[in-house]
Amino acid sequence: MRELIKEAIADLKKNDGFIYVTSEGKRVDLHEAAARGIAVTPVNPKDDVIKKLENAGLHLTDGRFLNDLNELIALITGQSSAKTSKRRTFSDQEKSKILEEWKKVEATGKKTKAAFAREIGIGYQTFINWLRG
Repeated sequence: MRELIKEAIADLKKNDGFIYVTSEGKRVDLHEAAARGIAVTPVNPKDDVIKKLENAGLHLTDGRFLNDLNELIALITGQSSAKTSKRRTFSDQEKSKILEEWKKVEATGKKTKAAFAREIGIGYQTFINWLRG
């Protein structure tokens, strides 16, 4: 099973985009196929990986299966499967400093509001609400 997972990871990492196969199912380079006049079909490598994993009993596109698997891993490793992150609250002083920093960044025109909010670790809508505030 471990080898299958490693192979799946390697397949996904080495393929940027689609792979091309002939009518016989043989992988072929698109440029080579075009030069030789071979008809090809584009195939998403993820579909191939999903099919291999499902044949081995790993149904990673099934949300319930993933929840069960994550719960099992959490129980085995002793880690909680529930998200335990607490919401962060900011004081008025912290909000003011962040808004002052945004004014400086906004003047340069190099970042969007969304990128800035992400960078400082707050939600975009929260940041917008602060700006309206």
